[in-house]
Amino acid sequence: MFEVSHSSSQAEVDKHLEMGRDFLSRGQLQDALSHYHAAVEGDPNNYLTHFKRATVYLALGKSKFALKDLDRVLQLKPDFTAARMQRGIVHLKQAQMDEAATDFTNVLADDSSNEEAYRTLQKIEPTREEIQLAKAFIRGSDYTAAIELLTKVIETCPWSSELRELRAESHVAIGDMSAAISDIRSTTKLQSDNTVGYFKLATLYYMRGEASESLKEVRECLKLDPEHKDCFPHYKKVKKVAKQLTDAEEAVNRKDYKACIDAATKVLKTEPSVLMIQFLAREKLCHCFLHDDQLPLSLESCNLALGLNKVS
Repeated sequence: MFEVSHSSSQAEVDKHLEMGRDFLSRGQLQDALSHYHAAVEGDPNNYLTHFKRATVYLALGKSKFALKDLDRVLQLKPDFTAARMQRGIVHLKQAQMDEAATDFTNVLADDSSNEEAYRTLQKIEPTREEIQLAKAFIRGSDYTAAIELLTKVIETCPWSSELRELRAESHVAIGDMSAAISDIRSTTKLQSDNTVGYFKLATLYYMRGEASESLKEVRECLKLDPEHKDCFPHYKKVKKVAKQLTDAEEAVNRKDYKACIDAATKVLKTEPSVLMIQFLAREKLCHCFLHDDQLPLSLESCNLALGLNKVS
């Protein structure tokens, strides 16, 4: 009876492996992953199944999960050079230099003629030095040089959230919010539970005056942590500001200029500090005071809006 059960179980595992290969060959990665999950559950001590699933994880950009599988592969079969080489490459792409160096050194200890391991190992020290130099540029406020060097390093270490955060910090320092947002968004994809990244995105959008986009990002943070110490208070303020700005815009559309003035004035009270939010409110007041025949207040608001636009 045991033999039949075992045979049936192995047949199911083989079927999942076959379907996984089939979906993988057609580029249907999520379907392939589902079958590799089932194969691992059916035979958790098969090192090759873990290795194949790691390959799919990497194709999906989920290096964190790939590393767990590669760790398991090497627990089950320490002499599996291809897995150790792959793990070293993942560590390097994540800028985990010590771990990468250990893996490549161990590969070379087993196979001194492995050219890929030797060539990749040679990249580690120069890359490590470039990271330290980029940090020194940031400390010295030479943000343009830091961005240039970090861009080079990220070609070698594209899965490093830390390096993208450093480059985003430098982009913010020189006023390039779009580039900063692009880097921080990458970190939220590299780390699915990156509440800090979502908060930074929400803050950057808010600083640009994009309250609705800020609201969208801070909600992603709160999905992960409903009581997040930074995201929750930001959410409360941005939700209010976004509604007030929407109310002002809708009032303009229906030519209710007194309602527009009321909503825009509320924005200024809710957000007295962020220049682009203030600019949007002043811009609305400029327009709505004019159409409400309050010319002096319209001129004052227009001048204030122009001043804010120059500063921001």
